[in-house]
Parts: sequence; structure tokens; C-alpha cells
Amino acid sequence: MQKIDTWYKAEGYCPAEEFEIASYLLFEAGVATLEELDPKEDGRTEFCFYTGDKAERDRIVNEFPQYHFAVSEEPAKDWDKWWRDRAQPVSVSPHLWVRPPWVEFTPDDPKAVVLELEAKTAFGTGEHDTTSSCATLMESIDFNGKTVLDIGTGTGILAMYARRLGAKLAVGTEIDPLTIPCIAENFERNGFKESDCILGFLDAFKDGAKFDVILCNMIRSELWPLRDDIEDLLAAGGELIISGQLLTEKNYILKWFEEAGFKVKLERESGEWWSVLAQSTMSEQTNA
Repeated sequence: MQKIDTWYKAEGYCPAEEFEIASYLLFEAGVATLEELDPKEDGRTEFCFYTGDKAERDRIVNEFPQYHFAVSEEPAKDWDKWWRDRAQPVSVSPHLWVRPPWVEFTPDDPKAVVLELEAKTAFGTGEHDTTSSCATLMESIDFNGKTVLDIGTGTGILAMYARRLGAKLAVGTEIDPLTIPCIAENFERNGFKESDCILGFLDAFKDGAKFDVILCNMIRSELWPLRDDIEDLLAAGGELIISGQLLTEKNYILKWFEEAGFKVKLERESGEWWSVLAQSTMSEQTNA
């Protein structure tokens, strides 16, 4: 593939009500991507397109004089380098930072945990409110010597944080095979010999498997079918963090907790999202 050194830009406009047909005509003429710009108060819609071929741009511009195109040129960017140069450490929670592998960073807080993380094909580098809330609630748990299950671990960020907070075992689950190499690389990059993460559903665990802490950062439609498995896998007196829930849906979770014998310890709201730390009130005898 020939490297593009210059992008040839055309920026035009039309009445707002004609933008749909204009888009159709321009795509038919060979425009690959049409960017709609901010709407104007005068009732017109502005748009632009780019191409690496000056002759192609000029042909399209000449074909549609009704769109009043203005032409210009821009040097082509190395978008990967542009993104990497602007990547910065992320403050995920009061005591957790995530930095890209190519960025050196030392936080002011000597007790802070810094994870080196690159998302690649997996979701979750810490920026999202739901990840931040889950990590913040984790800081209210004593993880020393405990076993942890991170359902839908993504990049493994929460499982690694649990290990750094003292957990003796942090097992992550994922159903997307593309995430597994990324997770393994992230754990190795952060000084863990192996990830202890598995590919599969919760029924992959043997009968009787129990975890002291369960983390689940996923939307309610994904969480809801897992309720029975979560109840079975959580040890008596164990702690459960649920994140990724909309504020408008939190009553579904609270009703489940009431029915399953979970006591709410902490709640956290961030934007439209709600997260909760709860504890099982079941005894060993009841579990048995």
C-alpha cells in the first residue's frame, strides 16, 4: 500500500434538510468517508471529506458545485504515533493509576499502585466510570490472603489490582478468546508469573469452588443470568462488588440482594452509573 504524505480536503455545505441526499450522492461519486461538522444556526449543514488523491478530490468538487466546496491540503499524520505521544497516565481511583507501557510515571502518593497496561483487543484501561467505581470500592476491602473472582476481566486490570492489594489468588473469566493473549501479556508486564484467567463461563468451576471476593463490572443484561452462579461461588461472609449498573436500574440489584441475603455496605454514584459493595450474610452452615 502506497504511503500517503498529503490529505486533500474538501469542505462544503448544503441546507440541513438536503444533507441525507447529499451524503448519498457523494458516496456514489466515490467519497469514502463524509464527516458532518457542527450544525449552523442558519439552517445549513457543513461537511467535509478527505482523499489521498488530489485529482479525485477535484473531480468530485467540480461535479457538485451546489455544495460550495472549499479545498485545502493537510500533511498526513501517523495516527498511531500521534495517539501514543498524547497518551497519559490515568488516575483510576484514589490509589490506582494506569500508565501506557511507553510512558514513565511515578505518583506523588508512595502507597499508590501503578499498573502498566495496554488495552489492544481487550476492553478496560481504567478511564470508564464503572471501572473507576469498582476500583474505588475495592479499596474498602481487606484483600490480604483472600481469593478473588473477576467476572468479565477484560484487560485484567481489576484482577491485577486485587493481587497488588494482597489477594493470594485473583481468577478472571472471559468469553472472548481474543482477550486472552492481551491479559497474559498484561499480567507478565506487571510482574505476575501468570494471569490465572480462564476462557469460559462460570460453569467452568468445579462444584464447591468458593471465592472470598467477587468483582463483576458489566451491564445488567449481562449480569442478570449469572446471579445463581455468583451466589454459589461467593463464600459465606464473602464480599461482592457490582458495577456497570445504571442509576435507573439499581433497584433491581437491591431487590436481588434482599432475596439472596446480601447486605449493602457501600454505594457509589458516578454520572449515570451506580456501583455497590455488598456482603453475604450466609453462614457456613447455611451454605452447606
